[in-house]
Amino acid sequence: MIPAITLNALNSGLGHFGVALDRKHIRHIDTYGAIVSESKSNIICFIRSSESEDVLNILEKSPRVSYYVGMITHEAYNFKGDFQNSFSLEANFLKISENYRNSLIGVLSGLGLDKEALEKKYNDAPDLGVNFMVDKVFIQTPGPEAGKVIER
Repeated sequence: MIPAITLNALNSGLGHFGVALDRKHIRHIDTYGAIVSESKSNIICFIRSSESEDVLNILEKSPRVSYYVGMITHEAYNFKGDFQNSFSLEANFLKISENYRNSLIGVLSGLGLDKEALEKKYNDAPDLGVNFMVDKVFIQTPGPEAGKVIER
């Protein structure tokens, strides 16, 4: 089960999806939203296939996934698990991503970042969902708990 304490960050935090074959072949990409499955065991990250060729190639050889998500407040988590599948995003997922991206642009521009640059980065919709089953969740928020596994 994905811990309830992580859900706010999963819904509104900045996410990075990472994979590795070995120490020399590590790739990560930004995500444009994510959702937790109804079973609370999987996360589906929204990505752009145009940015994901290396990541997808590594997933064909190694199913291990690391998904980092962090908030402006520094609250952060790392989800480890195994790749299940990828698929083209349908309208319901695209709407979730659109709401996420609009909210993110609002928050970051409110902090003084250039709104035009943010729109250039986040206006284009993702087109691919990457589904993985979570087996470990780590606290990444700076402080004495950083690096600890959240017991589920």
